[in-house]
Amino acid sequence: MRVLLSLLLVGSLVACDDAADGGLVVLGDGAASAGACPAGTSTCQGDRYLVCVDGRFVEQAVCAVGATCKPGIGCADCDPDQATFCDGADVVACSPDGVRGAVVQTCDDACANGACTGGCAPGNELIYVVDSDDRLHTFDPRTERFELRGRLDCPAGQTWAAFGGGPASPFSMAVDRSGRAWVLYSSGELFWVDTNTLACQRSPFQPGDGGFELFGMGFVSDAPGRPEETLFVAGGRVGQLGGGSLARIDRGAVSITAVGGLPAAEYGAELTGNANAELFAFRPGNASYVALLDKARGGESQRWALPALGEPSAWAFAHWGGRYYVFITARDARGGELSRVLRFDPDDGSTQLAVDDTGRRVVGAGVSTCAPVVSNF
Repeated sequence: MRVLLSLLLVGSLVACDDAADGGLVVLGDGAASAGACPAGTSTCQGDRYLVCVDGRFVEQAVCAVGATCKPGIGCADCDPDQATFCDGADVVACSPDGVRGAVVQTCDDACANGACTGGCAPGNELIYVVDSDDRLHTFDPRTERFELRGRLDCPAGQTWAAFGGGPASPFSMAVDRSGRAWVLYSSGELFWVDTNTLACQRSPFQPGDGGFELFGMGFVSDAPGRPEETLFVAGGRVGQLGGGSLARIDRGAVSITAVGGLPAAEYGAELTGNANAELFAFRPGNASYVALLDKARGGESQRWALPALGEPSAWAFAHWGGRYYVFITARDARGGELSRVLRFDPDDGSTQLAVDDTGRRVVGAGVSTCAPVVSNF
């Protein structure tokens, strides 16, 4: 987490600052005095493990990628509050002291939340969205309603300097069949988030790998009706997102493979895929449109024009039931901002207003290939 919010020691938490003497962190008003924190107690600040020494919390370790920081334990192999966890398709035991155990089961399809899913995690047919306040919601196209799941607290660093700098925030999102959200931050860091618990894990993806500093993304089935899926991304270097390229990231988020270029547009693309093995892009702006992409070579196979949407400040895109949902915040006629949801139907090319004022700036949307490809409404 970027700041420690829940720690209650003696009195209220007032400040959190790095001291000059090598990783020393002082918490609370008068924390330097005796009794500011009980000696030997410990806490976690994101992936940093801290122990109280002389009334101050002192950093003892920074947990490696894949490890879990746990008070009283330190950097654990897994979360000791969970008896099992997922490692790829394997269900693996976790001991009470956070030590990785034996493989309990290898799933035929996918593993999520420490159990085999049978291909799709429960509730994973809905659209997930993240807003500019780090809040994760579900969006149900059948009711056109949002439901808050909670606030993300991934230990992201600083936004790319060319993108404005400052603390990083969510930039885009995708969701796989196991119910895991892949959340890209404005720092270029890619995190895995459990959509049920909101537990956050830094992926091995290296920010800027292959020239992809920021990008939109979406999962798409490898073949119609098949559970195998691939994560595609569209973007590039900060400042050049109006052009950008198409690429794919492997399931372990270790490597990125370029596919091909994308046409230049006013703004960067957001992606979504479906179980029919189709990959679509949304490009906002005065010449906004939706396009069917060529997954093998890049470029567009077909394009549909959308109404002029104005100057956008946040946008996202997701498929559901054969239709495509555009989440967009743009300037209104009075100079303010309006956040809406539009529904686009490629069968007749129509665009309808689904939600006229969402009250939230959606910056990322993800839907798994478990979502239906045909709807009855």
